[in-house]
Amino acid sequence: MGKIVYESPWKSMKIEEDYFKVRGKTMKNFRIVKPDSVVILPFLDKNTIIMEKQFRFALNRKIYELPAGSIEPGENKIKAVQRELSEETGYFPKKVRFLFSSWSNPAIMTNTEYFYVASDLVGTKNDPDESEIIQPLNIRFNDALEMAYSGRIMDTKTIVALLFYKTHSKGNIKGG
Repeated sequence: MGKIVYESPWKSMKIEEDYFKVRGKTMKNFRIVKPDSVVILPFLDKNTIIMEKQFRFALNRKIYELPAGSIEPGENKIKAVQRELSEETGYFPKKVRFLFSSWSNPAIMTNTEYFYVASDLVGTKNDPDESEIIQPLNIRFNDALEMAYSGRIMDTKTIVALLFYKTHSKGNIKGG
């Protein structure tokens, strides 16, 4: 596509400079190229989900969010859900159901986020990436919604997943 002006050491992100025409005028812009990712709403039981309190470098603080991560090259989305959930929380999902997909910031980023509900969880060993500081937390779904409404959860992908699921399930939390 464009000229790469930055590539992260982990090859997980590039910044490209490129040109496009608007009403006959050539404009320069930048885009962040990232792999597609999965966002997981994991249910331990019909009322309890697993969230994470994770340190985020850009904010220099820990935030509440759902498990999520990049899809590896050649990996299908279901395998990515299973891998990411196991790595970050120590649970492997036997059931995975697609919810929806979205672009988090199409003005500057290329990746698509795929949202899934995971259930029928089996305990396994968690093994976060070396740069991740993650504390898995068991939280009642309705408490997570309250945390979003009150501003304790500010992560967009988490808020969207919670609200979409609440709306999609017509208020009946079924645990996937």
